[in-house]
Amino acid sequence: MRDSIKRVLLSAIVMILGMGSIGFGQKEFIDVNGKKIEIFIAGLENKRKDKPVIVFENGMASKYGNWETVIAEVSKTFAIFAYNRPRIGESENDSIPPATKHIVENLRKMLLEKGLKPPYLLVSHSFGGAYIRSFASYYPDEIAGLVFVDPVDFTKKKGDGDLPYLEIGLTQHQIDSMFAEPYDKFKEKLYAEMPNFYAEEVKILSELTATEFKECDSSPLPDVPVHFIMAGGYPTTPDDRGETIFDKKKLFRIDQRLKMNRWIALLEPLKYGKFFYCSNSGHFVMKDELETVVSSIKLALIDYDRIQNGKTIKE
Repeated sequence: MRDSIKRVLLSAIVMILGMGSIGFGQKEFIDVNGKKIEIFIAGLENKRKDKPVIVFENGMASKYGNWETVIAEVSKTFAIFAYNRPRIGESENDSIPPATKHIVENLRKMLLEKGLKPPYLLVSHSFGGAYIRSFASYYPDEIAGLVFVDPVDFTKKKGDGDLPYLEIGLTQHQIDSMFAEPYDKFKEKLYAEMPNFYAEEVKILSELTATEFKECDSSPLPDVPVHFIMAGGYPTTPDDRGETIFDKKKLFRIDQRLKMNRWIALLEPLKYGKFFYCSNSGHFVMKDELETVVSSIKLALIDYDRIQNGKTIKE
């Protein structure tokens, strides 16, 4: 696991408690396999058979309150569903590792129980991107669109993590020696010091990385509106590596460019794929670039309508 994923972990530490409860809509609890899960629903008056439900998936160890301003805007015209995964916020611990299949099945069960039938426009932040990508693999026919807000890089394959370091001029030997022991110590410290709900998700991220995110892309992306929103601001979270033999900022830019190329390649086969680059935004784009995230959601919904209208004309 290299710097790009480590930045996700450090950002999660900074925002680990998320925001407080949202001051509108309806917070409630739903039973899933005998455990209480905290959910939030708004805009039910806008629910229509031909309108997708907008579903929010949080970042690593984060609460749905981070979406507050986005939800406030989009729930004016659409039904929305947000929730906290087991162990997070007021959701109870179900004692089951938060693997993608488990979380996807939990989410789908809750949506159907609340009468929120597909299709769904899934909107995710950071680590949540792995979950909505998996949802699209397991249930492609239920997806109206996917909006990935600065997601964990589920397109990364073995060896891709070394590419920025090779491009900046390091040898493979230097890369291997730099990361072998330090990252193991980082993980041990993390597991020992951080709350259970955080450590459990870090473990799942490590497993997904080791398998090249096989669970996430077991089937191709459905040809629906798919958006990537990338944060381009250089991270302000602390880096415990101290002094290095390379320019960290330059390395960050190289890594961003390589990741961007992979994401765009994923969008190219799609009719309604879009990419947004926010040059001055931090990882929490929904806070730094609210209008961009809201506009992305609205554009995805417009394109979804175009797809449906096209089907109607053909029929």
